[in-house]
Amino acid sequence: MPTLADRTLKLVKEGRDDIMKDIIKQTKVSGNSEITCEALFSRNITKETLCYWVYDLCRLVNEEAIPLMEDAAASLNQLDELRAQNRDDQKTIITSQSEVIGKRDKEIRVMKESLQSTVKTEIKSYASAVTKSCNAITKSCSDILAPKRICSAIQTGAESAERRKNVIIYGVMEKADEDLPTLVESVLAEVGEKPLIRDCCRVGFKKPDSIR
Repeated sequence: MPTLADRTLKLVKEGRDDIMKDIIKQTKVSGNSEITCEALFSRNITKETLCYWVYDLCRLVNEEAIPLMEDAAASLNQLDELRAQNRDDQKTIITSQSEVIGKRDKEIRVMKESLQSTVKTEIKSYASAVTKSCNAITKSCSDILAPKRICSAIQTGAESAERRKNVIIYGVMEKADEDLPTLVESVLAEVGEKPLIRDCCRVGFKKPDSIR
């Protein structure tokens, strides 16, 4: 459907064409490019005819062309403002993303350092306790300090840190054929988060008219 600007531009072109066709007919030239002052001052062109042409051209410019150009200028100014706002929004988004990434890197670094400290402390305490026991039972010392026992202590610390990454989401509608990982990703995306989801499941028993 044509817009108001399209209809106005059509009226301007039609008005111009009508005036030019009349001038070409009265001056007996073959085209717009041959309309000159000499042709307009020919004897068969009266002052009354010239006045009508000038009047029609002025009316066309004032009532149609000028308002159309003003609307176009306003639209261009608005477009420039939107572009500038878009650039500002992009800068804000980039800055926010950088802050989020920096915060996550800091959290990961702190968690890593905490895990390493926890593991070192547990190994040291475990080794100290085993050493004291070895004073009484020399044979059992080698078993207590076996690599498997130490690895088990390290694994316990790692599992504890891993559990801190778990997230519980409440109030998500449940469907029989739902794709739970995709559903969880969409929920987290609403709050601007896109974590790596390794596994997810619903907790508790399913009850009618109840959301788990």
